[in-house]
Amino acid sequence: MPRSLFLLLLVLSALAPRAVQAGSVSAGSIWNQANAAMRARSQVPKGAHVTDTRCVTVQVRNDNHYRCTVTYSRKPKTPDS
Repeated sequence: MPRSLFLLLLVLSALAPRAVQAGSVSAGSIWNQANAAMRARSQVPKGAHVTDTRCVTVQVRNDNHYRCTVTYSRKPKTPDS
């Protein structure tokens, strides 16, 4: 009985829709925060949707440096596409 239950769960998990894949990319700039965000967005894979953008300002000596992280999500590729 446990073996047949295991096989059933295995088959059902293979047929279940796949979860959305997510990731993030970061970029920095010495110019301004908008430039850092633009650089990070330019690294997002084609077809992905940006879900969040977060930026921090880091002071180095008397200069500001900007670091932005863009989070994105995308659906996984299906075998027939």
